[in-house]
Amino acid sequence: MLAGKPPPWDDAMGNLLTTLTKYPRFLLGFILGIFISAVRPLLAWGRRSPTAAVALIGAVVSGLICLTQILDAMLVVSGEA
Repeated sequence: MLAGKPPPWDDAMGNLLTTLTKYPRFLLGFILGIFISAVRPLLAWGRRSPTAAVALIGAVVSGLICLTQILDAMLVVSGEA
């Protein structure tokens, strides 16, 4: 070993933690990018008229209710099998 260089395994934990913190940031950025790309056209459509905005809100609410019902049936959250 050279006198001025530390062994490569001394800084291994620092490199590991730096690398591991990159993945959640990448995942969050990826999900937000997809969400923004999907929502931006819907917002433009909802600004056309009040009727379109009400229809958009109704579609979002009914979609969330449908998703909740599906997940409840799949995961048996209520305890009733």
